[in-house]
Amino acid sequence: MEGLVFLDFDGVICDSLLETLISSWRGYHLLRGKEEPSVMPVTLLRDFARLRPFVRAGEDFILIQELIASGSTIRSQQEFDDRLAKRDELWITRSRESFYAGRRDFLMRDRKYWIGLNRLYPHTVPCLKKWVSSQSLYILSTKKAEFIIEILTSKGISMDPNRVLSCEAKEKKTTILRTLASQGSQRALFIDDQIDHLAPASTRDPRITGCLASWGYVQQRWLEDPRGVEVLHPNQFADRVQPWLEK
Repeated sequence: MEGLVFLDFDGVICDSLLETLISSWRGYHLLRGKEEPSVMPVTLLRDFARLRPFVRAGEDFILIQELIASGSTIRSQQEFDDRLAKRDELWITRSRESFYAGRRDFLMRDRKYWIGLNRLYPHTVPCLKKWVSSQSLYILSTKKAEFIIEILTSKGISMDPNRVLSCEAKEKKTTILRTLASQGSQRALFIDDQIDHLAPASTRDPRITGCLASWGYVQQRWLEDPRGVEVLHPNQFADRVQPWLEK
């Protein structure tokens, strides 16, 4: 079973819900040319958490803030995607830039605070500390590698920067296959919390075994109908990954 293991970061290793909430809150108001209010609505975190599973890219976080501000009710990925499809390229570009600008703003103002908003899921910490020296373990994320490394380091986990891979969401499978080829490996285990990165069956590659992290930003319907994808629970994480790393 030896091969390479690729772990998504946000939603698999790290719970960045608070960080993305605050960064997008700042970014949303930057986009509107206004200073964000000094106090957030008490319901914002609840509403943000409900919509978080629909996110695929940075601009989606700004759309979430817009939907919450307007009181819009979104209950499915299709409804969310339909709202996004109505936006033009200029809005998408500006929203993406505003989200990352909001993140940079908090990083400049209080980097330690920003890092602290990114907590690691408790069941992953002892595993990562044990596995971090394995040359078969990779982190694959849309988050910038430098942020991932800094977050991990703050938690006492020192991972080789060469094994922290950053790419666009649509490039994840390509990146995995490219890494397999460069390392002379034939198989990969890939754990993600976004089912679109693992399904449908028509786009799967037999060299990649995918698992859906049930503890991440998942929609309930994915757990009820995972479309043939293996659903992984926290108590299964260590036992599922360990055999792939043993030499």
